[in-house]
Amino acid sequence: MKKLLASLLALLLIASLCACSEEQGNEDDWGDNFQQNDEKVDHINTGNAYNEVFYFEAIDTETVTITGYQAVDAPHVMKIPETLDGKAVVAISERAFYFCSKINGVEFPSTLTEIGKEAFAGCSLIESLTVPAQITSIGELAFYGCSALKTLTFAEGCAAKIGQSAFMDCNALKAVTIPGTVKTVAAGAFFECLALETVVIEEGVEVIGAQAFQKCTALQSLTLPASVATIGSYAFSGCDVLYNEGVTAPAGSVAATYIANLNLGSRPVEE
Repeated sequence: MKKLLASLLALLLIASLCACSEEQGNEDDWGDNFQQNDEKVDHINTGNAYNEVFYFEAIDTETVTITGYQAVDAPHVMKIPETLDGKAVVAISERAFYFCSKINGVEFPSTLTEIGKEAFAGCSLIESLTVPAQITSIGELAFYGCSALKTLTFAEGCAAKIGQSAFMDCNALKAVTIPGTVKTVAAGAFFECLALETVVIEEGVEVIGAQAFQKCTALQSLTLPASVATIGSYAFSGCDVLYNEGVTAPAGSVAATYIANLNLGSRPVEE
């Protein structure tokens, strides 16, 4: 009986060792495959002081989209190159710089036309941003949660569509001017930008989406043009310090009617 038990234990030990070896082999195989796949991802190291690496994918034979980024920890202004691997950089893909804490500013190349969904979401150190004239699309949640963003400028002639919730929760932003070349401010575009005090929407803008400026609780100065044909529901809901005296809108316009229906009332007289 003792010999039989010893034999069984020996067999179990051998089986256990074989299983462990097989599992280890599978892990090693997975690691090799991962490295091989990683090598197939196109990337370029700029070799500058921040050791920046841009990952990209070809759109066609002449253009690429940036898909990812790496750099050293020191915060710095990131200058996106005009070309990668000899091809023009025309787009930034979804989440390419998602929650990147290494950049406090961005310089866009003249070739870029599209900023994708959540491309810079959570980049909490970016303080200033200029959207170039050639940008045609700012994706959904593209700059959501850029909590240090104080200055947002749209270059002259910029006709970008501001996507849904594109600048939501940018809580350091105090003023914004939307040029008339921008036709659409999508739903929730500046939702809950808690420090936003002044909004100027210039003649030419046609659509202000639902909840576009909802819960901008510091908003006290608002300029709206006659060109606005649509203002979505709750676009300025929860703007608690916005009173009639702080709103400018052409008489008889859609904007004026919309504001009148909000019953904002008059600013309390200071004692």
